Amino acid sequence: MSKLCRYFPVEMWCFILLTLLTGVLSSIRKGPSNYVKKVGDTVQLICKTDTNSCEGIDWTKMEGSQSGTAFYRSAYGQLNPKKFANYVVSSDARDGCIVTISNLSLTDSGVFTCSEERNQIEEKKNAVLLVIEASPCSPRVLDAEIAKGDSVSISCSVNLHSDYIKPSSVQLVWLNSNFSLRSIASNESASSNLTLPYSSKAEQNETLRFRCSLSLSVNQDGTLYDQSSPNIEICSFPTRTVLYPVTEIKFNENRERFAKGETVLCKAEGHPPPAYEWKDKAGNVVSNEGSYTITEKSSPGDVFECTAKNSVKGVPYSTSKSLIVVTEFLETKALGTELSSASSPVTPTGLLVAIVGLLLYEI
Repeated sequence: MSKLCRYFPVEMWCFILLTLLTGVLSSIRKGPSNYVKKVGDTVQLICKTDTNSCEGIDWTKMEGSQSGTAFYRSAYGQLNPKKFANYVVSSDARDGCIVTISNLSLTDSGVFTCSEERNQIEEKKNAVLLVIEASPCSPRVLDAEIAKGDSVSISCSVNLHSDYIKPSSVQLVWLNSNFSLRSIASNESASSNLTLPYSSKAEQNETLRFRCSLSLSVNQDGTLYDQSSPNIEICSFPTRTVLYPVTEIKFNENRERFAKGETVLCKAEGHPPPAYEWKDKAGNVVSNEGSYTITEKSSPGDVFECTAKNSVKGVPYSTSKSLIVVTEFLETKALGTELSSASSPVTPTGLLVAIVGLLLYEI
């Protein structure tokens, strides 16, 4: 406060004025925060004061349209111990006056006020506490294996003390793994019970991580929300990746002809990830990897086949694709493919030998 006196021409009168105001101004610097908690949780409502204590502080609770009920008076201590048995009021040297409420129930919802009266001037700070009762997700356990096309039907529900909740101010939301909106329900009838079912068919390449959350807006001079987490999780399911059969195989650049020494990558999609098997033209297994390098022992015209396999809910699926081995000098562009860098360049000497050979053949 003394810093303010620098702006007054006569510092002595400034200090006298501030001394008088000290006896009038409230010591409350910050009121308690709004909270949304679940049944059984513990919450702390903090009224920050200059004295860092409960000196001169009173606490009341208002429920519905009822007038506030005092449960703590600075001059008398805690009141109504039978009704507020789980309430503990204490001073804290850092935070001020704290109300700790343990083992919350639906009836603990209400508007809490910390107040102080000085020279017939009363300062009040309000906060809303909303206690909700969340039911487990239904069904309690989601199938461990969900295949493409399977129907997924789930539901969540919540019960709340709705005296301070306006119609449409409470919403349940189902979110998937990337938090996109899936389904939503509002308590438009202002009911204290809200249930949100969700049903869809699983899609390929989808990861399911369903979470049901509660979001709400204010009814008490503003917006009621949990400052630490505006969306309160009601229930959730473990992550599930949708199963689907192995898809069509693709080779490098969609080619089907390869030269000796080249490595061919056999790639197919599917969940669970497919297993691979390479066979030669005699049906012998030459590799169990996704890639295969054509050996120097191979001859032009040799055929190798790659097979990708997986199983969805006990049903086996497989798909195969073959490649043909070509010589290093065979031009394949006419076939819609290109040879890799393994092809040897044509040298002047080689060209001369070819010309001589052609002449001898004509003779």
